[in-house]
Amino acid sequence: MGITGLLPYLANATKPCHVSEFRGGTVAVDSYCLLHKGANACAEQLARGEDSQMYVTYCLKYVKMFLSYNIHPIMVFDGRNLPAKAETEAKRRESRRKAKQRAAELLNLGKTEEARTYLKQCIDITPRMAHNLIIECRKMNVDCIVAPYESDAQLAFFNIKGVAECVITEDSDLLLFGCKKVLYKLDLSGAGRLVESEKICSAMKMRPDQFTFDKFRYMCILSGCDYANSLSGIGLKKAEKFLKLTAETDPEVFLDRIPRYLNMKHLVITEEYKRSVLIANATFLHQVVFDPYKKKLVHLTDPEVKGTNLSHLVNAGDKFDDEKAFEVALGNLDPYSFEKYDDWTPSELPEYSIWSGIYKKRISRKQEKQLQKQKFEQFMTKQTVKEESLIIEELDNEDSQITKELSIYTSRLEVSTEKKPDDDCIEVTNKNELSPILTKNPFLKNKKISKFPKTYTYGDTIVKSRFFCPESQKENKDSIQCVKEVEVGIEQSTSKQQTSINSAIPIHSNPELQPSGSSSEQLISRKRGSDQLIQIESKDASTDGPRVARDEEVIIVDSQENVKVPETKKRKFGPARRVGLTKVPTSQKTLHSFFGKMNKRE
Repeated sequence: MGITGLLPYLANATKPCHVSEFRGGTVAVDSYCLLHKGANACAEQLARGEDSQMYVTYCLKYVKMFLSYNIHPIMVFDGRNLPAKAETEAKRRESRRKAKQRAAELLNLGKTEEARTYLKQCIDITPRMAHNLIIECRKMNVDCIVAPYESDAQLAFFNIKGVAECVITEDSDLLLFGCKKVLYKLDLSGAGRLVESEKICSAMKMRPDQFTFDKFRYMCILSGCDYANSLSGIGLKKAEKFLKLTAETDPEVFLDRIPRYLNMKHLVITEEYKRSVLIANATFLHQVVFDPYKKKLVHLTDPEVKGTNLSHLVNAGDKFDDEKAFEVALGNLDPYSFEKYDDWTPSELPEYSIWSGIYKKRISRKQEKQLQKQKFEQFMTKQTVKEESLIIEELDNEDSQITKELSIYTSRLEVSTEKKPDDDCIEVTNKNELSPILTKNPFLKNKKISKFPKTYTYGDTIVKSRFFCPESQKENKDSIQCVKEVEVGIEQSTSKQQTSINSAIPIHSNPELQPSGSSSEQLISRKRGSDQLIQIESKDASTDGPRVARDEEVIIVDSQENVKVPETKKRKFGPARRVGLTKVPTSQKTLHSFFGKMNKRE
């Protein structure tokens, strides 16, 4: 039964699980798997035709275990065989007949242990055995349903519809019907292995954007299933490799590419094999099941929605009378012969029962936490909605504010064009007139030509020079004569006096006061409020432009003592700058006397 090697292949999609994770919820159970396990304990009695209830007792242990964890189980039983499994069922009957014959021979020889192995192989679970379990489950208010055909599709129906959170079985091909969660290898302690369909892509080593559940189904069909045989040399790995190489989704197209893609030229894809694959795919998708809420037979998925060809539904089961299907589902009729052996009607059942008229789904603790989380997120994301008129008004105000701010960058400087009475030569440029520079060179429009704004002057403003007024010209004539006398004294200075100069700063004066051809000048600088003299030396004075010393009183002294310096006023050249001739204080020592004292010390 199932797909060979599928569960080991899905190891990456499998995790350990305990049924307590579904506490408070509903699970769908493949009852025939439990019946087969329970029948192994009484295989000898059943082989002899004796009546034994050990298999019922074994199954009820699992039912009680589910109820102990507050889990509502739905026991699902097999119905009739599908036409696609007619050949498979014939082989199974022949195998059971041979096993029973071999077991009888070993028992006659007294080999009980060896015979027991064959007795287990010849067990056949009948509808009567299933009905015995159904009777006991009804006493415990446990739902039981007999599928019109195979239980796999009926189990998938409850899981897909959200009635059951998980399916418990041992049949590996149940995943191909579209089940979301399947629990395998469940023991009486409640432990098992859970396979989740959303993790199958990791087992196939495919990206989520490349994976589709149809690819997984076709991979299993190509490797061999109950409804279609596999090709020679094609297993799960080869089928996976092929489906990764092709991007085609139509099986009628990609099946012809298998020999070329897998480099297996000996394979021959016949039309018969193509049809068998399409029929198997349709059987997994559209098998007939019983809907206990509508109380009629339906397809697992609608063929019209999937766009399936109706000719491929030959093995999906036929729809028979809905009333008979309802009685079969309740367990009152034999699914094969429709023989009536019970008359049970659902009444006074809890609301979570599938047979109650007002079905209410049970929610597990895990689902309840998820719902609470969703409600909390919805509550946190709630927002108040303003009236449309207020929103439009706010948007208009915002637009007007932005327009007002942007107008600063487009407006030009407004300058008054009115002329004052005395202004005959200055004309103010009109604010709308463009600059000729910007007109000739458009690339300079975005460039700032000057970092200072334009200065506009008017005719009534009288500008008077501070440096060329008549009063200062008389004083400057006296200072020029004094500078010439100082220059003569400097040329007569000895070399010994020149080498004793300790510091030097340039003398700054008007170029008209600097005589041409002078090589050096000796000056004495004194800070305000200090009587200390510092001898200074200046380099070539033939530099361009006037040079001035800031915040210093510059006194020009002749090297000879008999030179008289006229008393003059200070000259101010701009803010914080002074230059010119000043009156020599009485306490001021001349340069000649200063050097004379130094010579005496030596």
